[in-house]
Amino acid sequence: MQSLQELLSPLIKDDRVLMDKIKQQKLDVIRKCIDPSAVKEVRPEIVESWLRSSENGLDPRHYDYPPQMDPLMFEQLLRKKALLIQASTPFIHHLENMLSHVECYIIISDEQGVILSVVKALGGNGFKLEAGTIWTEKTIGTCSHGMCILLKSPIQLCGPEHFSHIFENIACSSAPIFDENGNLEGTLTITSPNLRSHNSQTLGLAISMAMGIQKQFQIALQNEIFDAALENTEEIMLFSDDDGKIIRTNMNALKIIELFGRDLIGSQVEDVLGEQPFFKSVVETGNTLSHIDFQLKYTKKKLFLTSIKPIKSKEKISGYIVLLKETDHIKKAAKSPYAAMVKFTFDTIIGSSPQSMKLKSMAKKFAHFNSNILIQGESGTGKDVYAQAIHFENRPNGPYIAVNCAAIPQNLIASELFGYEGGAFTGAERQGKPGKIELANGGTLFLDEIGDMPLELQAVLLRVLEDKMIMHVGGSRYIPVDFRLITATNKNLLDLVKNNQFREDLYYRISVFKLSVPPLRERGSDIVQLIEHFIRIYSSNQGIDEPILSNSAKYLLLQYNWPGNVRQLQNTISYAVCMSNEGIIRPENLPEEILSYQPPSGSTLAQPEPEPSPNEIILDNTPSMKEIEKKAIIKALHESNNHIRGAAKILGLSKSTLYRKIKEYEIS
Repeated sequence: MQSLQELLSPLIKDDRVLMDKIKQQKLDVIRKCIDPSAVKEVRPEIVESWLRSSENGLDPRHYDYPPQMDPLMFEQLLRKKALLIQASTPFIHHLENMLSHVECYIIISDEQGVILSVVKALGGNGFKLEAGTIWTEKTIGTCSHGMCILLKSPIQLCGPEHFSHIFENIACSSAPIFDENGNLEGTLTITSPNLRSHNSQTLGLAISMAMGIQKQFQIALQNEIFDAALENTEEIMLFSDDDGKIIRTNMNALKIIELFGRDLIGSQVEDVLGEQPFFKSVVETGNTLSHIDFQLKYTKKKLFLTSIKPIKSKEKISGYIVLLKETDHIKKAAKSPYAAMVKFTFDTIIGSSPQSMKLKSMAKKFAHFNSNILIQGESGTGKDVYAQAIHFENRPNGPYIAVNCAAIPQNLIASELFGYEGGAFTGAERQGKPGKIELANGGTLFLDEIGDMPLELQAVLLRVLEDKMIMHVGGSRYIPVDFRLITATNKNLLDLVKNNQFREDLYYRISVFKLSVPPLRERGSDIVQLIEHFIRIYSSNQGIDEPILSNSAKYLLLQYNWPGNVRQLQNTISYAVCMSNEGIIRPENLPEEILSYQPPSGSTLAQPEPEPSPNEIILDNTPSMKEIEKKAIIKALHESNNHIRGAAKILGLSKSTLYRKIKEYEIS
């Protein structure tokens, strides 16, 4: 760092001969009459600033008033810089008193050179200076606070060192103000219209005051961050002095105030918590205590003590921080945003083929036992649908937490499953976070793509399943958990076991009950039912009448092998409904992969009888399907007390489609 002597202007001695010489040299440098290096009496950084000022189109012999910031934008800037202005105010008042016998003014600028505040503005000296002025090298040429911003260092400019002739009798001393990360926040400048009243002490004063403002600003910034942290945690926070008297709380503490019956500030921690022995232990030993469940004595409200930590200053306890949580915070977290919405029950699963009926019957039996279930099947077959139905059958009031093991980066999957303590790793939330297993407490944990779980994590999961206990990443306390585990995979786990990619002991632990969801191509009549269901859903969502599926389009859909299973069929019908014309889905309305598919020779896939010509449109409404649909409409009308809107909602139809069906089936 430069010494104060190096930061001073050589013109501070008010040498008029030297000043006149520098005025001429400045003009000569700008006109390129002399080389900048020939100017020995002026610091090189100032000469460089003269050249930049000239390149910006400024002329030292002419002065144009610098622009003012737009009033609305300046108002926004003042709000943004409120902490800096508040921190500087007492120091500016102090400076004002110290320099009351000297003609000068004091300015605070932001890091861009916009003047935020002015005290003791000069009058009658040929220029005006007011808050909101954009006072930079680009607008007025070389000036002290502009140089201070560029160099991020204190500087003093006198007389003709400034670019404009209007400042040739003025001296300025500027010092920077930084935040705690070393980012420039603004500058403090002391300006005198009389060189004789500006001396080496003025720069030292500017530096001293800027450092004071900087320290106060950094404290205010830390307090603001601290306040924001207080209000953005789910924990109840109490701060007390060394005698246990509460001196500060966060807004969450209102939950206790409502129970306590009076203000917490000024109350004793022991009065609020009910003379709990753990607080006495902290006071006596000076050690931190954490992870304790307790009940407030004046209410049945149960709380969980995250920690009580003594605040120490020079080995002496100056106060205590008490962090509390409501014991039901985990249940609240499970209801949102982590819990997946359960959309399917056994009654709402589409499919009445023998394969589907057998699968539903078996899954329903398994649901009433608490043993772990492994669901196997190709991608898109609906393994998650059966997981949701099993959960709804067995634990409908508990949370349903779904985790895709393949979708989480390997370095994050442990913290996602088991949760973590605050500060357990870089990027961790300060207050920590419960894991998916903890959130599933009292409900169901569905681990999809279990075959993609890293081996090292499989060992931990096995221990959790055996002990029904978890520990947060970075934690030291075991947490009991009770959940139903359902896993799913599209891989052959026994093959993975043989290749040492999956633990054999974990495989047998998770597969007490096994369900195998057949691919769509093996589920016969399910395809037709799913097609009709998806047509109904997409038409209702778009508020349009249901298009009719032509037999030729139906034939193509039935002969296709559906490698993407139900998920692919769903997307196909969405596309077909969108592309349909005149209320009919024809072959040309289907995706290209359906049209170009060639079934293997000797295929036994279901085909309509008799097989229709591709160009022939036969509306498919067999008597049995009509009867089923008519009964469903009558039932929905009965359940909704003959309200069309309610019945349409039950059936997943638009109102116009339901009216048409009622008329078609002559339902009174």
